[in-house]
Amino acid sequence: MKRLLATFIMVLCVLAVAAESIKVGGLTRSYITYVPRNLGAHRPLLISCHGMNQDANYQKGMLKIETVADTAKFVTVFPEGIDKGWDISGSRDINFVLALIDEMVEKYDIDPCRVYLSGFSMGGMFTYHAMNKIADRIAAFAPISGYPMGGTTANANVRPIPIIHTHGTSDDVVTFSNVQNSLNVWIRHNGCPTKATVTANYRGTPNITRHVWGPGNDGVEVVLMEMGGKGHWISNDYGVLTGDEIWKFCSRYSVDVVYPAEKPQVVIDQRFTSIEEASGKKFAIVNEADGMALYGSDNQNLGYGDFSEAFDDGNSGYHFRLVKSSVANAWLLRLVSPDGSDYSIWGSPGYLNSQPADGWCSFILGLNNQNGQDIKNGALWDIEYVEGKGFSLKNLGTGLYLRDAAPAKYDSPAYFTFCTTQLVSSVRPPSSVRPADGAVYDLQGRRVNADHLSPGIYVKNGRKVLVK
Repeated sequence: MKRLLATFIMVLCVLAVAAESIKVGGLTRSYITYVPRNLGAHRPLLISCHGMNQDANYQKGMLKIETVADTAKFVTVFPEGIDKGWDISGSRDINFVLALIDEMVEKYDIDPCRVYLSGFSMGGMFTYHAMNKIADRIAAFAPISGYPMGGTTANANVRPIPIIHTHGTSDDVVTFSNVQNSLNVWIRHNGCPTKATVTANYRGTPNITRHVWGPGNDGVEVVLMEMGGKGHWISNDYGVLTGDEIWKFCSRYSVDVVYPAEKPQVVIDQRFTSIEEASGKKFAIVNEADGMALYGSDNQNLGYGDFSEAFDDGNSGYHFRLVKSSVANAWLLRLVSPDGSDYSIWGSPGYLNSQPADGWCSFILGLNNQNGQDIKNGALWDIEYVEGKGFSLKNLGTGLYLRDAAPAKYDSPAYFTFCTTQLVSSVRPPSSVRPADGAVYDLQGRRVNADHLSPGIYVKNGRKVLVK
């Protein structure tokens, strides 16, 4: 009987925790889910990101969210970062989070209006990054022991957002002394009072002080959980669980989300069929068959992802232009920044580089003289157009072809389309709607009274909003 009971308990655990994967941007991304039994319909979702050099399973063990989730009935997802880290400047992992939300909505009937994002250390830095990127999809944010090391910013077009930040005063990795500077940025942005309500000995614990700035615009608050004497870890002492505090705060908030979310589609506007036709123009380099494109993923690295990942203004660029080389039949491909200017790296032109013929250099959008290698070894291209197929890119130094974001190492070519593109959304605000006038309009472009809205879909500041 005891053996049967133990087996039954093990089965329940297997049902509650699952290791899964999803394809995002041409990569297979892994994650762990914790799903309470008898979850119910239209329940919330918490996404919890691990620290640098950690993993999803370690984050799950530190957060200890199971009891809280079982009681409150919400799903928790622990994503795996690439190389145990997070993209805290671009869109690679932002797209991963968005894909996870879609996956959880489909699998578990998650309420897309009640999705919360948290993370520890570098995961906390990523949480701050997401505040500027996807505040329209995340109802509240909960960074733990992490903030942007280069300084915090709040984009002017981001809505007021609720934040609970938890941090140990003895943290020697991401120091507590700079937490307030990051929070002040969002306190001002949210229109919160600059003077906090302070609760010392929070819940009878002498080492925890809770600071609350708010309410601000839209009723949001910014909260700091100051963990006295705690280092760089998730604190769960004295009966005060970090996960429980995060849940109690976040669960008060929701954000209007129209689901499925409107995703602008990248449409090919003009295809070039010769070098002459493409010269003098900026163009995307896409693989139409796979729905993928080349782009600058961050300050120096080349990326190759699906259109939603590649054509994002958070990247260093996704258009290129041809530059004639002094070498016969050879071309340089200069990256163009999203603002239309030529991309530069450390003050020098940023070109599409590859593995050189001699020696070694990293595959980057790089300098004229990267690691001592002359540019002709890595960044000169023999570009050929084949009717009905597209352009091939052969590295002049190695004689090998480019296919993706790896060095040009293939004996046979892949064919790319050089093209101009445009973003097309299935829902556009009517032409009479000024993008940021703050008024509310129906889908016919008629201005309506924001205080007396019937359930339905409306347009405000150029975005669709759902009124339930």
